[in-house]
Amino acid sequence: MSVVAFHFLAGSVTGAIFDVRTLLTLVALVLIECVGVTIAWGLSTGLWSLGSLIAVQVGYLGGVYLRSVLEHAGIAEPNVRPRHRH
Repeated sequence: MSVVAFHFLAGSVTGAIFDVRTLLTLVALVLIECVGVTIAWGLSTGLWSLGSLIAVQVGYLGGVYLRSVLEHAGIAEPNVRPRHRH
């Protein structure tokens, strides 16, 4: 259960600070972790580890929402750096 909480926290921080490309990297790492757990401890434990993958994604959505609330309250500033596409 603490592993799921850790992954939720990691997703929340990622959602509040970084963009979606960072989420995709984090999801890929957690998916590799799930495959490793499945190989090491069996299919039933591997299926339970998918909860970590879901926790990262739900945490990311929560972090994005938190960032939005903080921006509307005037506590956080929106990302004002222009993106240059080359």
